[in-house]
Amino acid sequence: MAAKKTSNKNSGKFGAKADFIRSQPASMSAKDVVDAARKVGLKVTVNHVYNIRAAEKKDSPHASPRSGASPNINLPSPSRRGRKSAAQAISASTALEAQLRRAIAEVGLQRAREIFDSVESVFVGG
Repeated sequence: MAAKKTSNKNSGKFGAKADFIRSQPASMSAKDVVDAARKVGLKVTVNHVYNIRAAEKKDSPHASPRSGASPNINLPSPSRRGRKSAAQAISASTALEAQLRRAIAEVGLQRAREIFDSVESVFVGG
């Protein structure tokens, strides 16, 4: 006699759980999604919610560049050599300049000039 096949109470349309999770707002916590799924008769875990949401982020068009194609191994990455790319350097200098401008605005122009004069005297050697 063949073993009787037990039916899974959650067996239904393939992907129904994932579709349900995707239909919930991203602002809803994973625990709340699990509770909502339980109310409609689906059994999901918090980890399943995290996995589905992570896969959705990975496939989205707004994914980070790291999730795209793997980098060309033949070209050395600037980070491997310990240097920043030109774009990163420009971005960093722009950010530093903005930080300096905020500091000048905070301490005042006269005090900033005094500070610059004292720093300049250190560089000039006087």
